[in-house]
Amino acid sequence: MKLPQQPLIVAALAALLFIPFLGYVHLFDWDEINFAESAREMLVSGEYFRVQINFKPFWEKPPLFFWLQALSMKAFGINEFAARFPNAVCGIASLSLLFYIGKTKVNTRFAWLWVLFMVGSFTPALYFKSGIIDPWFNLFIFYAIWQLSQASHKQEANIRTKRFALIGISLGLAVLTKGPVALLVAALCVLIFWVRNRFVFFFNWYQVVLCVSIILGISSLWVVVEISHNGLGVIKDFIVYQIDLFKNPVAGHGQPWYYHPVVLLLGAFPASVFSFQGFVSKTTKPEEVVLKQWMSTLFWVVLILFSAVTTKIVHYSSLCWMPLTFMAAYGIEQLLQYEKRVPKLIVWMTALIGFVMSLLMAALPLIEHYKHKLIPYIKDDFAVAALSVDANWNGAEWIVGILLLFLLIRSIVLQLRGETMKGVVGLLVGIMIGLPVYLAWVVPKIEAYSQRPAIEFYESLQGKDCYVETLNMKSYAQYFYTQCKPHTHPQYNEVNWLLFGEIDKPAYFVSKITEEAEIKGYGAIEIGRKGGFIFWTREVPR
Repeated sequence: MKLPQQPLIVAALAALLFIPFLGYVHLFDWDEINFAESAREMLVSGEYFRVQINFKPFWEKPPLFFWLQALSMKAFGINEFAARFPNAVCGIASLSLLFYIGKTKVNTRFAWLWVLFMVGSFTPALYFKSGIIDPWFNLFIFYAIWQLSQASHKQEANIRTKRFALIGISLGLAVLTKGPVALLVAALCVLIFWVRNRFVFFFNWYQVVLCVSIILGISSLWVVVEISHNGLGVIKDFIVYQIDLFKNPVAGHGQPWYYHPVVLLLGAFPASVFSFQGFVSKTTKPEEVVLKQWMSTLFWVVLILFSAVTTKIVHYSSLCWMPLTFMAAYGIEQLLQYEKRVPKLIVWMTALIGFVMSLLMAALPLIEHYKHKLIPYIKDDFAVAALSVDANWNGAEWIVGILLLFLLIRSIVLQLRGETMKGVVGLLVGIMIGLPVYLAWVVPKIEAYSQRPAIEFYESLQGKDCYVETLNMKSYAQYFYTQCKPHTHPQYNEVNWLLFGEIDKPAYFVSKITEEAEIKGYGAIEIGRKGGFIFWTREVPR
């Protein structure tokens, strides 16, 4: 019997890891629900070139990812699974690409190590089970950087020209996914590689013009249609918003300069620790030297660029994960080739961070059992009220954290004995299997505290002809989970009108419990409360 080819095994592994349980928990505010709602409104309105929220223009993102979600919703219905399914497909494509690059440019063992570091590190594997834009954005940019690394080798002009056409397609799709920052990242990588290689050009002006023309052609699929239908308004707002992200901490996401290094060290564990070995490893093989240069350049460009940006969110540095896992796999591959042991500093860093994270995973489920002891120390009234919800813990969720701790100890012992492959692969496979189990087991309980009471209230209003809004809190859940339709009154999205105006149908509101005193003064009537939320209504004036 003929065994499946290894690329098919990689794709099947990715599908097995990323597709199951996609719809097991509600979408999370803000980004997941925001993006799913924009896709849903495309289906409801039939307007596919204008991104909307509450059926008003939403200028923060281009439409490509919402097209993918809308297509998924056409196939699977308007639900959580459909909203997250495009990123599961992206995960399959991403792991397949990494395996192909690793096998063709280094060897099969390295290719598998690279794949395992992606699925066996904490945050890199999680994002392919989410409903946010970044996995596709990262894939398009990474593919462009990969093609640039190939184009920088000496090769025939026509082959290089084809590569620049592919670079243009990939960057054009990246721009259409999230915006022009993709071009900035790619341009900085090219500039730094050019300087590092003593200003030697690996392209001609025809190839540059071809690449730029393709980028403009693809991005114009949105820009030209939007301008021709609706004028410059949304495009101008989009550009202003992109600039504002760099200059100001948008939506309260201001963080210190070291935010992303810490996020990568802890979130991308254990790849983050093993990557130190990859960065210092040397090779004399020309193709590996060039590929490693490009991976290093991409990593540092993204890390420094988004550390300098005033707005800092976890997924802004997620493009670092592919080069970071490359470095981790490359470091282990070099140790295996030369039969060297993992440096003790890396072993003990792995032990320390892994020990803390395993214990945190084991301790988190104990919140339910000891919350009566924690509440006196919590100064946030919303958090205290949220903990009153019965999240249905079964008392055994801590087992996953303890099992990972045992795997960590085993890995450390094997590495100290010099059994590097067994120690590293065992740890990665353990996280690869344990993390999805933990997520399926624990995340629904966390969601029960954070947002589920509000979402269940929205779901109870589906099909009712009414207005639904939040008071003194930002959310997109009220639109997606009520499955709202376009309203005809011109002031339907103005909270002041809903509270004090001559409304033409009932209005419902959700607020946090901390806003109770202020909202009582608005004249809205409380109709219930659960967890940290209060539910209000205002009837049509007589």
